[in-house]
Amino acid sequence: MRIHDRYILGGFWRNLLIGLVAFTVIFITVDINEEIDNYIDHDAALYDVAAYYLFQIPWIVLLVLPVSVLLSAVFSLGKLSRQNELTAFIASGTSLVRLAMPIIASALLLSIGTIAFSELLVPKTNRRSEQIMLVKIEKRKKQESFRFKNHLHYEGENNRTYYAERYDVTLHELRNAVLQEYRGSSIQRRVDAQKVFWDGEKWVFLNGAIREFTPGGERITPFDRLPMRDLPERPEDLAKQEIDPEEMNYTELKDYIDKVRRSGGEIDKYLVDLYFKFSFPFTSLIFAVIGAALSSAKRKPSLATGFGLTLFISFTYYGILRIGQALGHSGVIQPVLGAWIGNIIFFVVGGVLLYRANQ
Repeated sequence: MRIHDRYILGGFWRNLLIGLVAFTVIFITVDINEEIDNYIDHDAALYDVAAYYLFQIPWIVLLVLPVSVLLSAVFSLGKLSRQNELTAFIASGTSLVRLAMPIIASALLLSIGTIAFSELLVPKTNRRSEQIMLVKIEKRKKQESFRFKNHLHYEGENNRTYYAERYDVTLHELRNAVLQEYRGSSIQRRVDAQKVFWDGEKWVFLNGAIREFTPGGERITPFDRLPMRDLPERPEDLAKQEIDPEEMNYTELKDYIDKVRRSGGEIDKYLVDLYFKFSFPFTSLIFAVIGAALSSAKRKPSLATGFGLTLFISFTYYGILRIGQALGHSGVIQPVLGAWIGNIIFFVVGGVLLYRANQ
């Protein structure tokens, strides 16, 4: 590594850390101002509010990292341009691309690290922060024990849906259970039972009735004991913690998509979110390329100009990103294109700008 590489890297990482801290503080401050009435209305304890934001920090860092990379790249190379150091490097035969290579390489490492960060840490901290909000602050949910799951709702395979007032995870028993079977959007059969238990091989329904819905009307068949061998769901499936798809990591979301596909549901929305888990981390790399291009010697951007460009590019990128996601969710474009369209557009723009700045 050359001396000027270490010099540029030092400035880049210093500005990056400052940007991360600044944007995180701004994000939390704005959110507190928006939610302050909610906290006061629910008489939230200061400790719970602080804990909520503490667990939100990993997600906030993930969100503001690309903006911080762009700002740091613009400021680091822009400083060289304003002090005519960039001109001296280029005059000595060192191209702008070569000068920006340490920053681009760092952004690539950050993108790869972001994938691991978003898979291993962010989903867990998001679930914890949501639990604090719903249970401790807003008091909309009660803390459930590890043994019982109240008001169970589970989407099974083959268009089946399970409901139960309570599920005993240890004994594998459901109380006041309902099993609904659909064909398309129409319900075909409903099985109600006071108790359902797992006998080691199958689910057994006790003291209930089968309601079958046909074009000619409804037929009700009571039963005392009804073994159902054709149900593929097992006790460990019902015992799984119910997680919002947006809070799942890649493996969890992929498994969820497979289950929705087997049940006949629409999966385009979830496929977009799945591909997005790999597309968004590379935003840092793309922003590093754009930042290097904007810091060319001819432009000599001031600090205010660099900050303004950063905000404009960031808002434009996130706008295109959301448009792509919306089009993918609605099925207008392919899910993979919906997740990557923002990156494709800005990578092309960044590449063209860097090429022109390097001339």
